[in-house]
Amino acid sequence: MSITNIKPPQTMTLIATGSGTAMASVCAVGLLQIEQTLGGIGAVAAISIAGLLCLVLARALARLTTILPSGAGLMAFLSRAFGRPVGILVVVPYLILMLLLVGFEALIVGELVARLLPIPVIVTAVGFLVLTWAVCRAGIQIGYLAQAVTTWALFACLTGISCVTLLTAYQHGELLAHLSSAVPTFTTFIAGIGQALFLFMGFELLTAHVEVADKQSVGRALSGSVGVLMLFYIITALGFACLTELPRTHSGFVLPQLLLAEQTGRLDVILLIIITGLLASFSSFNGALLALSRFAYALASQGLLPRQLAQLESRTLTARPALRWLLGLTVSFTVIIYLLSWYQTVILAAAIATALVYAAVLLARERVPFRESERAYHQQLMSAALALSLVGLGVGVIVTAENVRQSTVLLLVMAYGIAALLLTKRHHKQSQPTPIRRGKPQHAN
Repeated sequence: MSITNIKPPQTMTLIATGSGTAMASVCAVGLLQIEQTLGGIGAVAAISIAGLLCLVLARALARLTTILPSGAGLMAFLSRAFGRPVGILVVVPYLILMLLLVGFEALIVGELVARLLPIPVIVTAVGFLVLTWAVCRAGIQIGYLAQAVTTWALFACLTGISCVTLLTAYQHGELLAHLSSAVPTFTTFIAGIGQALFLFMGFELLTAHVEVADKQSVGRALSGSVGVLMLFYIITALGFACLTELPRTHSGFVLPQLLLAEQTGRLDVILLIIITGLLASFSSFNGALLALSRFAYALASQGLLPRQLAQLESRTLTARPALRWLLGLTVSFTVIIYLLSWYQTVILAAAIATALVYAAVLLARERVPFRESERAYHQQLMSAALALSLVGLGVGVIVTAENVRQSTVLLLVMAYGIAALLLTKRHHKQSQPTPIRRGKPQHAN
């Protein structure tokens, strides 16, 4: 089906899509880490500040999308504002860490299935990746309606259970004690805001939907998605604060959404959380894998990745070689995370990369061709100050990483090193002399 034949999605559908991209199961793990560090009230404050920053970012992204409507999204915006090298250096590590989070998400799927069937977590995780890849390879993309249904179902389930948990704690006179269980220092609170940026990671990919939706709807949906995510994370964080026990899973991390369900003592609620989690993970990964495969296809077409990846299957318009390449990467990343127990490491590294990408977007907003000619000087200074603040939040995450600081820095070096290698390859290709074709001399008549 061609893009011109697709009915443009409505704003509410786009909001569900943008929220669903960020509202992954792995975010619940990151949200629990923030709550345990800052306490319930501190977590709400950190999420609120991060959300307000993302609302400013959403307005900037709406402006970028209006001026440069492109399915390439972040790469197109930053490349136009700063040049292709900067775009690659900033965006590629962000996408690599997104693939690592997919691996973490697959392990969470394995844990959910392990509650129902006696299957090893890593086996289910790899099976989930292969199954989703096979669906994508067939050219099957989960529609907007299915994405909306899974997103709102997950939203309703987790916020509903969180509200019940809060009400129970209030009835027992324990609510205030749960919400104020931790008193963070200033440095820890700043780092908590930086970690909270991770919770919104991915909502900006909604800009790529400008190919099938009008620019105004995309702009409204960007802000709407941030609003939905803020509400979802605030209520869920308060629910997590009332968890009485935090047993670890087979893989060594805590799965708080499942603990919330188990705390109700009802089997139907547990099954509901497992099913909605599985469906949300599948629809989210389906969309992400197709989007990332097209991005890899575009890079290969420009010579930044092996040329064999620059192939598009004509019948389904699917970049099958790129999909195979992404499958290999995600399976490898899943195994690495599982063996090294890099759960907190991946989340912290992703938070830092998110802060840097968002800072670059705010700076791009103030450059040609995105800046309005009548934009006031104090508005430009405000954008620069917010961008600098985002960088500071990323630094704060590293400073307070403590036991996982070394592995977090190592992961960041790996991601940005890959981007640097792509730049080196691009520079080497451009610097090669054009071969001279020799042939018989032609004589003028």
